[in-house]
Amino acid sequence: MKKFIGWILIIFCSFMLLMLAISLIAIIPGVMDYSFMEKISTKEIITSSIGYFMMSLVFIFGLKNGLNKVKKDKEIEPINYDKELNLNLSGKIDYNDYRNLILGLSFKNPVYLISFGITLLFSMNYIAYGENINDQSNFKYLTFIFIGLFLLTWIFTLKKIKNLYNTNSLFHEKLNYILTNESLQIKGDSLDSTQKWTRFYQIKESKKFFLFFQGKEIATLIDKKMFSEADLIEFQNFIQSLNIKKI
Repeated sequence: MKKFIGWILIIFCSFMLLMLAISLIAIIPGVMDYSFMEKISTKEIITSSIGYFMMSLVFIFGLKNGLNKVKKDKEIEPINYDKELNLNLSGKIDYNDYRNLILGLSFKNPVYLISFGITLLFSMNYIAYGENINDQSNFKYLTFIFIGLFLLTWIFTLKKIKNLYNTNSLFHEKLNYILTNESLQIKGDSLDSTQKWTRFYQIKESKKFFLFFQGKEIATLIDKKMFSEADLIEFQNFIQSLNIKKI
């Protein structure tokens, strides 16, 4: 399924980039003709240029994401770690960091990428040529529908993240983490859990978190702010010794 989605992204984004390239080539002769420049306003030039640039970035990002999905995962040999790991951490997970993490993961979803690209295309087109298409009701309403749906999606996503954070008591209590060679232990007022590293099937390191996945959408988070600089480097070295997929 992952590779299928990857190929869909590659085909869609490649096609859109090709269309953008063809449209750019088509308008170059007109741009070279100064009489053409006199027929369009500065507003249209600016909005069209920004829209073209933003659309290109979105589809390049989508293409890169698709290539990463279909690319065969490299098998990384675990390094030898012969030290004794015994790290004691404590702290709370901040809402802003948690929100940004989930939004970052969500934005890489192909649905968000495609919907953002379509919304951006309609928006920039309406800004540039709104005065000329006011009478074209269908296009105008379609533009507002796309913008509205996209904004509602983000509003509902933010609301869902907020609700998840507020209703999970673990986010509101100070947790103690004990990291050893064999396991990850988490203790709090309502939690006392010990998980062996072998229970996790996937590890992701973001800018501010370590994510240890037990399932596709179930992960244990460790905030990097809880580590000292030396302990963070030591733990990163330890992770490389685990025979677990890194993403």
